[in-house]
Amino acid sequence: MLDWIAANSSSLQLAISLATAVIWMAYLHILWLNFRRQRQAVILINRSIAQDENAHCFVTNMGAEPIYLMEVMARVKTDDKTYVVKVTEREEIPLEDMDDPLARTNQGPLKSGEFVDIGSFLDILHRADARVGTDGLFHEVQEMEIIVAAADGHAKHLIAASRNFNAEWTDDKPCFVPDTIMTRQIRNFFHRHGIVSMLKEELS
Repeated sequence: MLDWIAANSSSLQLAISLATAVIWMAYLHILWLNFRRQRQAVILINRSIAQDENAHCFVTNMGAEPIYLMEVMARVKTDDKTYVVKVTEREEIPLEDMDDPLARTNQGPLKSGEFVDIGSFLDILHRADARVGTDGLFHEVQEMEIIVAAADGHAKHLIAASRNFNAEWTDDKPCFVPDTIMTRQIRNFFHRHGIVSMLKEELS
């Protein structure tokens, strides 16, 4: 056995070196994945405790890095049609009633752990009505998906999240109930590309 090892020492050293290199590469890959996971943006979309259309919707940055909230979109589904509209601006607040015009928009930076109140579900529906040119989405809404698009200081691509809320009607008033426990983080390239396309349509 010792004679065989001595005769094949060069091959054994090469095999050991290769195995060591593979182990180190795997270890570094795990470290990189953990580092990347810690730096990933996490956006939460939540509803306040209210149980009707006056419940407010909050967007929270739960990632480790600051983000810049760029746009808020609403996909409003009725029995007959689905509307996708930008609802970033708080158009329900007259400019003359505000000391700071920036308070009329939901755009802006969010540090880690910070949140922004993007308005009540009723406010969001009114903004959608104004954008679409209708005046009856409140009485027809069945579902409303809130889509948030943002950017961080490290990524070249858009970061986004969404959450769908079902309208449960009681006494002619909708209560918006999320259909998932957690906010969906949109990291798939094709899904992000779809959001970029929606934003471009709104800009045109």
